[in-house]
Amino acid sequence: MELPIPKEVKKLWDVWNLRGSVLLSLFLQVLLVLFASLRQRSKGAFLLTLVWLAYLLADWVAAVAIGLITKSQGDICDHPKGNPDLFAFWASFLLLHLGGPDSITSFALEDNEFWLRHLFGLLLQVLAAFYSFYLTLPKNRLWPPTILVFVAGIIKYAERTRALYLASLDHFGVTALPKPDPGPDYEEAADVHSSMRSLQVPTSAGMVYNEYSKFSVEEASFIDLEEIKLLKEAYRFFEIFKGLIVGFFVSVSDRRSTRNSFLKADYRSAFRVIEYEFSFIFQVLHSKVVVARSKTGYILRFICFSFILGASIFFYLVEKHGFGKFETGLTYALLLGAMVLDSISLVKLIAFSDWTLIVLKESWRKHIPKWILERKRWSRLVFQYDMISYSLDKRWRIPLLYKLAGLLHARGFLDKIKIMWYSSSENVTEDLEKFIFEELTRKSRDAGNLKDAMESCKQRGESALLRLKTSSYIKLKWSIGEYQYAESLLLWHLATQICCLAEKPSPPAESSSPAGLVDRIRELLLSFGKRICELLLSVGKKILSVLGFHKNNPSGKRVCAVLSDYMFYLSLMQPAMLSSVLGGNWYVVFQDTCEEAQRYFQKHSISKIDFKSFEKLIKERPKFRPAAVKGVGSKSVFFDACILAQQLRGLENKWELMDQVWMEMVGYAAINCRPIIHAQQPSKGGELFTFIWLLMYHFGLGTNFSEQEEIAGTKMVAVKY
Repeated sequence: MELPIPKEVKKLWDVWNLRGSVLLSLFLQVLLVLFASLRQRSKGAFLLTLVWLAYLLADWVAAVAIGLITKSQGDICDHPKGNPDLFAFWASFLLLHLGGPDSITSFALEDNEFWLRHLFGLLLQVLAAFYSFYLTLPKNRLWPPTILVFVAGIIKYAERTRALYLASLDHFGVTALPKPDPGPDYEEAADVHSSMRSLQVPTSAGMVYNEYSKFSVEEASFIDLEEIKLLKEAYRFFEIFKGLIVGFFVSVSDRRSTRNSFLKADYRSAFRVIEYEFSFIFQVLHSKVVVARSKTGYILRFICFSFILGASIFFYLVEKHGFGKFETGLTYALLLGAMVLDSISLVKLIAFSDWTLIVLKESWRKHIPKWILERKRWSRLVFQYDMISYSLDKRWRIPLLYKLAGLLHARGFLDKIKIMWYSSSENVTEDLEKFIFEELTRKSRDAGNLKDAMESCKQRGESALLRLKTSSYIKLKWSIGEYQYAESLLLWHLATQICCLAEKPSPPAESSSPAGLVDRIRELLLSFGKRICELLLSVGKKILSVLGFHKNNPSGKRVCAVLSDYMFYLSLMQPAMLSSVLGGNWYVVFQDTCEEAQRYFQKHSISKIDFKSFEKLIKERPKFRPAAVKGVGSKSVFFDACILAQQLRGLENKWELMDQVWMEMVGYAAINCRPIIHAQQPSKGGELFTFIWLLMYHFGLGTNFSEQEEIAGTKMVAVKY
């Protein structure tokens, strides 16, 4: 039984399925060339979705188009309208499209692990394209340009497959290994050792430094360094710390040298170096830079461009009798598109690639425009959301919609859409960078040796309480010591919100003077118009935010509030980043606290976030701990947060204390997050959370340092007197 499809529709599909696929493939290549690299410095949902769709569709559409060409060439009985020579020529271009642009080889790290699948795809698609070309011989008038583009397509596709292989975790780990070092010859060393023992000389403890104890990085100060020199230093640090991504340890000598360098730096230079390092990580894992920047890569690029140029000249000169006007125009578009896109990729590789800038000679560096070096390489944004907004926000709570989502087990997905729409973003200001840098500098100075550094990374607020005031520690230690990290995080988040709400001034009292009917109507109209304008402005800002255009003006939020809302957002939207510290009870704590907060807000008719609405909550003084009154069945920390907020408000230095506690909580979570999760962030616009992780390692704070080298540095050796 045939489907009742009109003949006109079937005829239209037969004529345009191949042509439409080729046009769509070219359009997707243009999108990827223009926008793929922007995801490194933008967190806009629209841009990331656009690149993701273009990346997925590009391979699928090109493969389908090659299949359609092969089918049309082999179908003799029902041959579609078109010239088979042109179709074979197009198949070569589709191979070129499957090779993809230089700016994107993978969208996510998981794509690199499928390099073997791409290798099989390379073999199959090359065979299919060659088969479609073989069927047109010996009468093919376009065989010279077809062969030229066919070879260029194979080179591009092979480059992409090799780039995926080099960025796969197994091979990337191999590149991070140091050169093999068997050490001194054992037999000769044993003879020397035996002869020294036969002397029966006294022994004493002495320091024996092996080859690794030499600094592999110069201990230079970053203050007032030029951008190009900061970039070169960042590359050297990248070579040292890239092994962290696959779980390798950093040597003690490298720790010592990088720590000393960053202790001499200022916050601007330190953050700039980390930004450059993540740029290197992004390019190595998601682009063809490793393949393209070699001599072989430059030669292959010259060959590909020359072949495409030669094919364009030949096609221009060949007799086009029998070629349709649209097919001819589409072929010119493919040729022109290939040359233009290849030229853009080459310009980006030579002029805008950090890898090219670090190898330039001194005489060429002064000609580099300043804006190329100083352009931002990550979004410099942190998303913000808070527990009270989550509990009060009922705009998405449509009972029927949530009931349907519950039946489909998609309520969590619906919540994420709501959070993504109603969350805000804050710029990473210089004040925030300075605070983070100064806190890590202090921690690094306090942790002189490796053992102290590892112990410092285990602190999640305790040392901040001890450092500022002994009485503060005694008074507040329960909020950290008696709870797991997930409970403590939510407890301090709510307490921080309450403290911030208490600092907001009360709205001015309304005038009690009588107003006439006309005045009341005027006030209502003005109020209604103001609300409409605010709504339109809010929607406009959110649309711009989704498109990737974020506000640049600081909001004046305190550091503790920014870090608190940021960590709450990560716990809901990117739980994988905090999974190692949140544990399995996070969702229980969150849902119980959320339910109790909603019950409290409904009971006291609280519907919006301002001082007047939350005045009762701010002044709430629970007499007993909730566990003593309610038992331990509920994991809610709502009223515990009220108790903590009251205790914090009684301190003179509460803001300084809260800033430092939140910094320790963020650092604790960042250092315990799996490195592979951190490596995923540069392709999504970057995360401050990941910046803090790598910055901590540069300050010598972390767990992946080779402790055995430090132990092996001190040995009992024979000393002659």
